[in-house]
Amino acid sequence: MAGSDAATKFFEAVNETSDAVIDAIRAANDRGHRVSAAFIEQAQENQREAVELAKKFISAPLDIPGFYSSLVENATKAQGRALDATRQWFGEVAEAQKETREIFQRVAKANRTANEATMETARGLFNRASESLQPAATNGDGRRTPRTTETRTTEIVPAD
Repeated sequence: MAGSDAATKFFEAVNETSDAVIDAIRAANDRGHRVSAAFIEQAQENQREAVELAKKFISAPLDIPGFYSSLVENATKAQGRALDATRQWFGEVAEAQKETREIFQRVAKANRTANEATMETARGLFNRASESLQPAATNGDGRRTPRTTETRTTEIVPAD
């Protein structure tokens, strides 16, 4: 019965390790999606602002101060978006470090459980092998009798 408990512990630990790795892959995928989506949105916003700037220039090509003001405003907005992207990227890196630490802890715990289950199984196998290799007592007719533990008592007989 102990062997099946150890086997259950072992396979549960293998599943926990697998789950931890899959969770890590899933989290990295989600993180990559968030960063990619942010970059795509920023690129789209930059493109739209560039088109608006071009429209403004075409509508009033001689309004150099107004065009320059719009150009500076768009550049400032683009820098702000770049800083936001960098902030988001650093936040994702920090989150990835935290998740990695948690995943390594989960895997280490699962491996410890698997090792304990393996050792328990090995001890049980060794004990059974050891018992089967010990010579059995015979009952006089050549047949083996199972080993039993006997307790011997010694009586102290008073001397007369």
